[in-house]
Amino acid sequence: MRRRAKGKGSRYNPGTRSTSLEYEKRVNRVIDHVRARLGEPLSLAEASRIAAFSPFHFHRVFSALTGETLFAYVQRQRIEKAAGILAAGSSPSILEVALDHGFASAATFARAFRARFGMSASEWRRGGAERRRRQGMRTADQRFRKPGKAGDMRSRHTSSHTREEDTMSVAVRTLPAYHVAYMRYVGPYGDRGIPDLWRRLRQWMGTRGLDPATTLRLGIGYDDAAITDPSKCSYDACAVVAADFAADRWVNLMDVPAGRFAVASFRGTATTIEAAWQRLFARWLPDSGCQPDDRAGLELYRCMPKAASRRGRGVFRCELCLPVRLL
Repeated sequence: MRRRAKGKGSRYNPGTRSTSLEYEKRVNRVIDHVRARLGEPLSLAEASRIAAFSPFHFHRVFSALTGETLFAYVQRQRIEKAAGILAAGSSPSILEVALDHGFASAATFARAFRARFGMSASEWRRGGAERRRRQGMRTADQRFRKPGKAGDMRSRHTSSHTREEDTMSVAVRTLPAYHVAYMRYVGPYGDRGIPDLWRRLRQWMGTRGLDPATTLRLGIGYDDAAITDPSKCSYDACAVVAADFAADRWVNLMDVPAGRFAVASFRGTATTIEAAWQRLFARWLPDSGCQPDDRAGLELYRCMPKAASRRGRGVFRCELCLPVRLL
């Protein structure tokens, strides 16, 4: 017989997924560990300990929940994060980037990079990344475009937001560390899974006395959709909580470190936020005297996004926070 969880958090019960949620929480702990230490080796025994699973069975559990072996996941994270650094035109050499991301030699990195992207790291840095990004944006635009009046309305709506976002102010400032409770979504960014994730987090917050009007929230997108297969992109919806906040079956806890960020205001929808991120990279960053730091970008929400309750079509406000350091 399943024992009922105690405490206020147990009242959040949209289904009977208690066992699968526990598995997801444990695997997410390993994923968080990998992301924070990409340049360090990770053994199966260590990963199993973090997840509190038997080493004999952990690799099958991880594969079943993520669709990848642990080795394949770590390798993909390393190569994609390295590709992101190279695409940003940062100053480190290709060898430095490779070593910083856990590759033992330039040759090992070169083979892995070509296998993943179909070109050398040098070609990627000289323009291959930008060509791939433009192709990805054209594909996304074709997917969202609708014929007839609806398409025309969307074009005018997007154009108005584009003009507003083109003039958005950007300030570089230091953000504090945040202790957060989070729920995770894996899949394409945009107006489908992420608004549903925010809706679930808001429902959970209500059971724990966390008022959306006063509780700071973070959206964390870990991947670049122009580099990572959209089906494998991941995003966390987070609520900032006290240091002694107790986790429950629905959420994990983690610390988001302090750091310097380029902070820009955003007003738009779940379908236009990715384009706003791209404008921040393409139009502000090159003349800023800064370069992207190797940390995840944040969306800072000071009020609950309306899009969370309207299938991604509602207009909402947040602050786009790009981690940066001086050139």
